[in-house]
Amino acid sequence: MHKLIDQRHLAEARLFAIALTFCGGFTDAFTYIQCDHTLAAAQTGNIVFLSAALANHNLLGVVDRLASLIAFIIGLAVVSVFHAHIAHYWRVFCLMPILVIGIIVGGLPASFPTYISVPAISFGLAMQNAAFTKIEGLGYSSVFTSGNIKKSVVAWSEYYFHHDQSQRQPALDYTVIVISFALGAIASAQVQPILHMKTIWLAVLIILIINVTYYLQKWSIEGKQ
Repeated sequence: MHKLIDQRHLAEARLFAIALTFCGGFTDAFTYIQCDHTLAAAQTGNIVFLSAALANHNLLGVVDRLASLIAFIIGLAVVSVFHAHIAHYWRVFCLMPILVIGIIVGGLPASFPTYISVPAISFGLAMQNAAFTKIEGLGYSSVFTSGNIKKSVVAWSEYYFHHDQSQRQPALDYTVIVISFALGAIASAQVQPILHMKTIWLAVLIILIINVTYYLQKWSIEGKQ
């Protein structure tokens, strides 16, 4: 367990990174399937979809993607505000929005306007992504995975082709992160035919467990100091 949660660098714990990335893939697959093929976190994809919507004169498609992009940017900015004004438990507060938003969205009908629900989720995921940015000192993303794939391949290449032993653990960490994201997306796609909009509640449950665990661990560490 100590390899999954390093109390010296609690926010960088492997357990949190793996679980949050699973939820990132899970939620992005949820919005893509349930919310008219709009991605809540993968803004690169949304910019492509936005461009296609503009070219096809699809006004609603433009609004959906543009709103998601703007909400994601705002979410990142809000994390900076939290970090500046909340001393010790700012990461706990940063996960609150996605918990509340996820609970609300899961109770909405499938016909609810996606230009409202998806930007709300984008806002929450942006805060999650900016609050937890490292796995054992290595930068990563918990809500999209292109950068993680690149870092995984680079680390494995350095390890195998240049015999750099120091790159083995980073390569393993990034590989696990990429697999976690993929498994989250697959799990979401499998569950959605059964739970439909309520599928997002599974991600909410996991994030809630992460948030409580992080808070208790941090409280315990600070109590010993």
